[in-house]
Amino acid sequence: MNVQTTVAAPARRRPLWAVGLVAYALAWTVLPALLATSLPLDVVEGIAWGREWQWGYFKHPPLPAWLLYPAFEALGRFGPFLLSQLAVLLALFYVHRLARQMLGPERAGLAAALLYGVLFYTWPMLTFNHNSAQVPVWAALAWHAHQALQRDRRRDWAWLGVWAAIGLYAKYSTGVFLACLAVYLLVGPERRLLRRRGPWLALVVALTLLVPHGLWLLHDDGGPLAYLAARSQGDPAAAKHASGLRFLATQFVALVPLGLIAWAAGLRPSGGRLYLQEPSRRAWLLTIALGPALAVAVGGSLTGAELHDMWGMPMWNFSALLLLAAVPPQVFAHRRRALARALAVWLVLITLAMAAYVSQSARWLGRPGRMDWPAQALGDQAQRQWQALSRCPLQVVAGSIWEAGLVAEQQRPMPSVLIDGDARYAPWISAAHVQQTGALLVWRLGDYADAPEAPLLAAAPPASWRISEGQWSIAWPRNTGGAPLQIRWRAYVPIACQPS
Repeated sequence: MNVQTTVAAPARRRPLWAVGLVAYALAWTVLPALLATSLPLDVVEGIAWGREWQWGYFKHPPLPAWLLYPAFEALGRFGPFLLSQLAVLLALFYVHRLARQMLGPERAGLAAALLYGVLFYTWPMLTFNHNSAQVPVWAALAWHAHQALQRDRRRDWAWLGVWAAIGLYAKYSTGVFLACLAVYLLVGPERRLLRRRGPWLALVVALTLLVPHGLWLLHDDGGPLAYLAARSQGDPAAAKHASGLRFLATQFVALVPLGLIAWAAGLRPSGGRLYLQEPSRRAWLLTIALGPALAVAVGGSLTGAELHDMWGMPMWNFSALLLLAAVPPQVFAHRRRALARALAVWLVLITLAMAAYVSQSARWLGRPGRMDWPAQALGDQAQRQWQALSRCPLQVVAGSIWEAGLVAEQQRPMPSVLIDGDARYAPWISAAHVQQTGALLVWRLGDYADAPEAPLLAAAPPASWRISEGQWSIAWPRNTGGAPLQIRWRAYVPIACQPS
């Protein structure tokens, strides 16, 4: 009699690093959503814009708003925080693919994961906005550009054009990265490719995808471009040529945690040499890793433009790749575990710091921040007030994007936001529409001498509606001293909507 023994195959274990990344992403999705009482300003603004599905908005191109609104509708306050974490993970995916080709598989995983050592990809990612939306786009652009330069396949050039358009739909500053790629192509060893179809295919694809936004810009008289010019306007009284140095200094601060992680693990870059799979790719890596920040700093110093710290968010996707490229492979092999442990410690510490700050910052700083407002109570109060005055649903909330946006996002279905009561900033609302639906104008007591201007509402014939106004005193647990939130309101109720 033959006796056969069957040994069950061991269960396949998921890599520890994958479990760690998922746990981190979940923590940064769940904790801020539970601990904060309101969403960040840029998120509130993006949700209000995204509800309207425009080809552009008066400040920015549309992509982040297009992503924020459905994420918020599907997952509530968890959605925007999850969106930020998915953006970082997508960036890590593309950096890992690029690092495998440039550094080899042994260093690729940490070249991606160590991006969490860049401060921009931790704390500021609580706010999904036009800066953070560029983070995965620039990583994808670098990967597809690398593939196109190496293989010269039509599909790689086409994908490069697609991601170029996506980047410009996220924020126009993607043009800085595209300019760096173009300069490399013009002066680098692959410039012979300009005589082939690939680069021009990428250009045609990008321009074709950008046509709708371009037409919108013409119709809007280039609103976002004017906003960009205003944002970068320097102070004439300030030192005109110091903006570039200040910008680089703040970028260095964002890289300090990465440097400390490397120092704690005993990593010491070896001179100016880069240990790449193909040494000829040195100029390429330096272009994508350092080129955009240097270009912006030089441009800012030459023009005297004001440079904002957060503009650097997408510029450091390849900082860890560059760091590991400067370390001899044999040294990396001996320090790999120490590097992973140091990164793990940093992720735990920064997560605990985030949770403590989101929940306690109002008490520590002596004043509430944007994420400390009583958004739910404010929205509930607005709904009760409107229902007491109107038989019709609340469809338009007017006021500054902050107060009006907070009120709007708490309603279901979400009403439109008439930003500053002005159709220039909210072209999705016409005079005829608001006269049919009415509007609730809200503002914080003390922000205006009387009430904010609302040109679209003021232009309507007085007989269009009945106007009521008053003040809410809303409990604000996170306000220093417990003072309530004082909100003034004015309701414009059409005749047809008034209670019988």
